[in-house]
Amino acid sequence: MKISKNTKQVAKDLGLSEAEAVVMEMKSKLYEAAQGAILRSKLTHASIAEKVGTSRARISRISKMGENSISIELLLKIIVALDEKVPFKFTAA
Repeated sequence: MKISKNTKQVAKDLGLSEAEAVVMEMKSKLYEAAQGAILRSKLTHASIAEKVGTSRARISRISKMGENSISIELLLKIIVALDEKVPFKFTAA
């Protein structure tokens, strides 16, 4: 069995749409950014959890990339709370 590493190919292999592939790739990048923000932070996992409104255990799992069910909203909260910046910008069409 062939295992794909490219997000678009994984999405295609799973029968997902191009839009779903984009969401999957964005979520993966946000997950990596949140993990990095947690690891760079001088705060405890408990402090981070309180700051973003989740559990310490969940922050610990995210820092180890072991959380399976995580919302884009929580990832963004972590990144913004710890890095104090928005990880991307939207432009008007």
